[in-house]
Amino acid sequence: MAEIKLDRAAEALFSPYKMGKFDLSHRVVLAPMTRCRALNNIPGPALVEYYAQRSTNGGFLITEGTMISPTAAGFPRVPGIFNKEQIEAWKKVVNAVHAKGAIIFCQLWHVGRASHQGIPFSLGSTMFCCTF
Repeated sequence: MAEIKLDRAAEALFSPYKMGKFDLSHRVVLAPMTRCRALNNIPGPALVEYYAQRSTNGGFLITEGTMISPTAAGFPRVPGIFNKEQIEAWKKVVNAVHAKGAIIFCQLWHVGRASHQGIPFSLGSTMFCCTF
């Protein structure tokens, strides 16, 4: 089998990197990509598999946008992390990623005024909706 020659840029991409307290074995990072596959905003088995498949020893993953409150949704079926059921579901994702030797960061998400039309948000006692 022929040996693959890497140029200097590629060598850097596949070289170890110290990121704060984390030691990465390479610099390839899974960027956040909202997938809208969390039924009832709960990460399910498909998300566990998705992140586990993309995990490598010493790799770094950033989750898709994860709602911090019920009013944070920009799209339907986005995972949340604001109730016990969601937190327990995310633990399964984190455990699967860690089992492969990777680290994972959660992208906390609130879209503000751009919140989904079907989800009203409140400020004090006054109710607002994003359709003005």
